[in-house]
Amino acid sequence: MWCDALSRWGACTLSLLLGWAVVVSAQDTDAACTVEAPVSGKGEPLVKHLSPSCTPAEREAHAIGSAVIMEAMAKGRAVDLVGVIVHSDLIFDSLDVQRTQQPKGFTPQSQASLNQLNVEELRLVHEAVTIRDSVVLGAVRHRSTKGTLRFEGPVDFHGTIFKDGVDLSRSVFQGIVELSGATFEKEAYFVQGQFTHSLGCKETKFGPHTRFHRSTFRGPVDCAGALLDGMAEFLEVSFEQPVTFKRARFGLGTGFSGSRFKRQAIFEEAIFSREAFFGFSVFEGEASFAGAQFLGSADFSDVEFKKPDDLAKAQFDQQPLFSRTKRIAQDKAANFLKSPAEQYALTLLLLLMAAMLVVYALKMK
Repeated sequence: MWCDALSRWGACTLSLLLGWAVVVSAQDTDAACTVEAPVSGKGEPLVKHLSPSCTPAEREAHAIGSAVIMEAMAKGRAVDLVGVIVHSDLIFDSLDVQRTQQPKGFTPQSQASLNQLNVEELRLVHEAVTIRDSVVLGAVRHRSTKGTLRFEGPVDFHGTIFKDGVDLSRSVFQGIVELSGATFEKEAYFVQGQFTHSLGCKETKFGPHTRFHRSTFRGPVDCAGALLDGMAEFLEVSFEQPVTFKRARFGLGTGFSGSRFKRQAIFEEAIFSREAFFGFSVFEGEASFAGAQFLGSADFSDVEFKKPDDLAKAQFDQQPLFSRTKRIAQDKAANFLKSPAEQYALTLLLLLMAAMLVVYALKMK
């Protein structure tokens, strides 16, 4: 009997150990670093996906060089990278100069904006570029001052950390651009950029200097919750669709001077820690600043609001400047009684007051 009990105990223990081993093995399998890197031939995408469970050492072992990426772009292949480490600089000036300068599917307005760049050199990225949740160690540059870089497909940098500077000035983006969750540890320049479709920059962390000077956004812009730690320049920018900087934080001087907001502009609950300049801007659509905080000086001189604004709902630590500012509320006060409806309302009010006076006089008798 004692032996039978011992045998049963041993069998039970063995079963438990085997079960535990299976569970541990399954957990190890789930936590293992998986790499998707199919062998691609001519014209096929350059693909490498690393799972979130990969360690830094494993990511380094599967790092990809910038030369491989630029070669794929030069051959007209799409780039699809997720969770990777990219070594060395991505220099788009290495792409061949194209002779044709007629963009595909551009509206006359977009073509006119492109012509303003005085294009002498044109470089093309034909297919989609995706570098998501990755780390780019080198710089990303388009250095030409007389040429244009055109991305014909979407550009997706969601969640990627750029350790060095990014300068994609004079770029034309014909597809969706996604920067949400990305981190730019150094400068991020998109000077004279042409954004044909939407730009996503929700929760994006910009570094010491961000420039979108003289850029045009033909699609909606969503930078809700973005952190612009350094200088932020949106000078002479054209927003043709709704733009939101709701809950965004601007750490240093911020400039929207000379910009045009053709649709709704949302700055609700945004925080401007230093100077904010909106001089000579035009708000054609609704301008919402409810809950915004201006901790430094705020200059709205020569701004034109074509619809009512709610700047009264914003908090100003210093008296804002409204020199020569055109606001709907002020215009209504100046033009009071000019409309027939306002004249009718005043006449009715006077008649009511006269009737009350008559009733009061009769009672006194």
